[in-house]
Amino acid sequence: MRNVHMRKIILTILSVFLFSGIHAQMNYLEKGNKLIYFGIAIGVNYGDFKVVRQPKLNALQTDSVKLISSKFGPGFDLGIIGNVQFHKYWDLRLVPTLSFSDKSIEFTDQDNRVNTKTVSSIYLSMPLYLRYKSKPIKDFRFFVLGGLRYNYDLNSNSNERNTETQLLVNKHDVGAEMGLGFQIFFPSFVLSPEIKVYHSLINIKRPNDALIYSRAIDKMFSRIFTLTFNLEG
Repeated sequence: MRNVHMRKIILTILSVFLFSGIHAQMNYLEKGNKLIYFGIAIGVNYGDFKVVRQPKLNALQTDSVKLISSKFGPGFDLGIIGNVQFHKYWDLRLVPTLSFSDKSIEFTDQDNRVNTKTVSSIYLSMPLYLRYKSKPIKDFRFFVLGGLRYNYDLNSNSNERNTETQLLVNKHDVGAEMGLGFQIFFPSFVLSPEIKVYHSLINIKRPNDALIYSRAIDKMFSRIFTLTFNLEG
């Protein structure tokens, strides 16, 4: 239900910007390059965990867990773009984002029974990107970007996340993110679809010795694939 509402919001905002662009009188490229400009970022994400099992010597008490499998879960993003164009083809971008994400891990025991643990997170993300843009071809050009992203999990202290039956993760996460996309120049704004891949650089697992499934895991790293639509003035 949450994703259905978000898709409606995305379509509404895109429609408003498209219609406003059609009636504008001046092509964006004719305005020249701006040093600083802002925008909004709306996206959908799919995330999971990269799971590292306990070494065999340390997993004698978790032998009943035969298989651990991470499953992708959906989410959505809403952010504000701050862009500094310090060179004709280079940008520095800060995109504070509120990101909702659900990630699941399936544990299969020796009797082939499956127990699923889902971690629901609300991230306040602060990604900082360096972006390189190609030479424009009329009203179109490609770009690639990469940088570091810090995530603070606003949902980490919720009651449902801190029970003895749940997997626990740290509230802080830092990782690398890279992606590619293209810009379409309309008369009064720029539409920039982009695809990004994120991977944690630190272990985000928090111990929960009361849960056998937690004891079976040595390390956990977050992985997120994001499709974003940037609207910039």
